[in-house]
Amino acid sequence: MSQWYYGSSAGQTGPVEEHELRTLIASGGVGPETLVWRDGMKDWLPLQSVPELQVNAISPYQTQMSAASGGVPGYYMPTSGLAIASMVCGIVCILLCVYHGLLGLPAVICGHLALSQINSSPLPMGGRGMAIAGLVLGYLGITASVGFIAFFVFAISSAHP
Repeated sequence: MSQWYYGSSAGQTGPVEEHELRTLIASGGVGPETLVWRDGMKDWLPLQSVPELQVNAISPYQTQMSAASGGVPGYYMPTSGLAIASMVCGIVCILLCVYHGLLGLPAVICGHLALSQINSSPLPMGGRGMAIAGLVLGYLGITASVGFIAFFVFAISSAHP
């Protein structure tokens, strides 16, 4: 593999292996305007002008999209499906008061699994906020269910002397 150099605020950095440079590109540490060079190149070029390092070649997840994705500017960052499931279950759990505990539990389980998936992903992955929202709503739903049960047990036990 090639040894690469890149420009940073500290000056020239390198040599780094190509896979290290690709990791920096995927994490946003090296952007499209960053100058890169390897042995055999005539001049330093912006990353976006080097076909062999195009971000789309790094991962099947990264395709053109808006910078609002929160990932590498201008590229798509996948969202955890478990995070989406957690948030949806949490919202439905709160809206359908009768089923607090039934939908609160999947919201909590999916939320914890999503956070684990996001933290261990080698590529940047979105959905942390949705997972946390699902966890909060799920725990609120479970707490409400336990509160309802405790209230009815107390009401029934105090009604019969």
